[in-house]
Amino acid sequence: MLLKKKFILLVSAFMISSCSFLQSSGGWSEQLPPQGYFADYYQYDIDNQLYQDQESYLAWVRVFYSGSAISIGWLQLTEDLLIEMPANKQQEYAELLAELGQRIGAEWARDNGLRLIDTRSASAWRDALIEAVSLGDLEDYMQRFEIDVNAVLAGSLSKEEIEFSRYYAEEKFEFC
Repeated sequence: MLLKKKFILLVSAFMISSCSFLQSSGGWSEQLPPQGYFADYYQYDIDNQLYQDQESYLAWVRVFYSGSAISIGWLQLTEDLLIEMPANKQQEYAELLAELGQRIGAEWARDNGLRLIDTRSASAWRDALIEAVSLGDLEDYMQRFEIDVNAVLAGSLSKEEIEFSRYYAEEKFEFC
């Protein structure tokens, strides 16, 4: 029972801090892509406007880029990965990651009931991206990654189909 109460307190504290983050982080950082891109995405999304106001939507875009208490954001992920990439490919991959980040972030920030890209699918792409860098398989992965982002946004691939195992074999651990 004590463990259950501690868990509830921890979850409550996290949720409260998340809410205050969304309300208090009103500025648009220069590190982020132009706010107009996301404002336009929101304006053309009549369905989402029924569930989420623009301020909330833009706050979630900032969370996507800046991260949260439990996950790094797209900006830090991109920075960390570019350091590990071959120098002659960094500019090319920086541009592609920036473009994909905008497209993923714009969709991810929508209301949970509407979005085609959720945290689970974005995390699978992130984990596979990290794996691609560590395996030296970046060129092949980036092609598959871009194709899948386009397919999910076009509705020809579901977010449920996006799993780490779609890109790389998962290691199996045996416990003695």
